[in-house]
Amino acid sequence: MPGKLATILFRGRERVPMTDPVDAHEVGRGAGVHGGLEHLVLYPTWLGLVATGVVPLGLVILGLLAFVRGAGGIVSGSVVAFGLLAGGLAGRDLPRSVVIGPDGIERRCLLRRHHLSYHEVAAIRRAPGSRLAAARTARSGGASGSGSAARITGGLVASGPGRRRWMLTDQPESRAEYDRLAQLLTAHGATTLEADRPPPSATPTSLYRRERSHTVR
Repeated sequence: MPGKLATILFRGRERVPMTDPVDAHEVGRGAGVHGGLEHLVLYPTWLGLVATGVVPLGLVILGLLAFVRGAGGIVSGSVVAFGLLAGGLAGRDLPRSVVIGPDGIERRCLLRRHHLSYHEVAAIRRAPGSRLAAARTARSGGASGSGSAARITGGLVASGPGRRRWMLTDQPESRAEYDRLAQLLTAHGATTLEADRPPPSATPTSLYRRERSHTVR
């Protein structure tokens, strides 16, 4: 090519010609995949995070308003206590992000960092999809395909011994993120990936998120 030196990057056995400067790490990971060379970062939806914070806060406000208006101390106190309890549980259990790497899976919640070793997680499976997720997939054209991939609307859950389950995401990941997850699980642990591969139309969970250099430590 006149005036340009074509660079050849190798990805597996595929030769990818590049004529413009490009981050080789990004090529190997796939577009929209966060986490560097040794990790993968997945994110829940903003709507899920906001709803988890708004509902407990709303209960607390309603309880306080009821108390101020003299609606009964027991009832208003119970509503406030329930709101605080719900907020505390959500802050400890709903991840803001999930990091998968050589040492296992880390669920980064608002109030804690919950680490799961690969020995604790037997498999990563697909969670049942919500009606909202199904409607979003249908609008994006994901339901127009064939096979099980077209019906995928749920996120991922980590399955432990017995009936133990830990939420990872509440939305389907992109195919690039899925392939990266499969690669990490194969390389670092005995945890199996039993979730179906998402449709080509699935967007990355990192959409509208900025990747920061200090995200993974």
